[in-house]
Amino acid sequence: MENVSFLRLQQLFDSQFPIGAFAHSGGLETYAGAGLDLAGLRELLANEIALGWSRGDLAAVRLAWREAGEPDPATRLAGLAARVEAYKVIRSVRDTSLRLGSRTLSLVRRLYPEAVASIDVRPTHYPVVVGAVGRRLDLPVRELLLAFGQSTIAASLAAATRCMPVSPAQAQATLVDLQPAIAAAVERVLGDETGALFTCTPALDIRNHEQAFLHTRLFQS
Repeated sequence: MENVSFLRLQQLFDSQFPIGAFAHSGGLETYAGAGLDLAGLRELLANEIALGWSRGDLAAVRLAWREAGEPDPATRLAGLAARVEAYKVIRSVRDTSLRLGSRTLSLVRRLYPEAVASIDVRPTHYPVVVGAVGRRLDLPVRELLLAFGQSTIAASLAAATRCMPVSPAQAQATLVDLQPAIAAAVERVLGDETGALFTCTPALDIRNHEQAFLHTRLFQS
């Protein structure tokens, strides 16, 4: 990677990038209330990599990166965003993706107006925005997917340290355990991004839905 591209990649997925990702746990708060332990958390995240975001969202990042470089990208990205909307069947999951995408697009337009001012993603689903922005910022697709995957797991682990008996050191050890699966998921998507565009995590969907009705909440979703 070129030096500037590498720095842009780090910035986009930095935990201090102010898009509000820290306010979402993706159903972990419900699991925590049910007594999920560290071993269960590791299994849950591994299943997400196998059948959750590492197929749907990761494939959407890859497809958006491709479509952003084609003629009439707005129409192409709108079609992809509509497909992403369709597989996000739980309202909280769908709304989170839209909010993160909207905030990301707004901020990146301010930071890199010449590169991304013409990017239009509607609805503003986060993985579609990330892919399109990554293409316009000249970020290599494999590195973009790897960073997206690691940041997704890291965000879940950060949420776990706030609502479960999981220490920061245990979270980092879990991340190390899951990195080979993240890398394998990226290669799977690069090999067949269209075939990977689906999710199958019904238990997680239920927990995401239930989280909206918890009596005490730490996270928006």
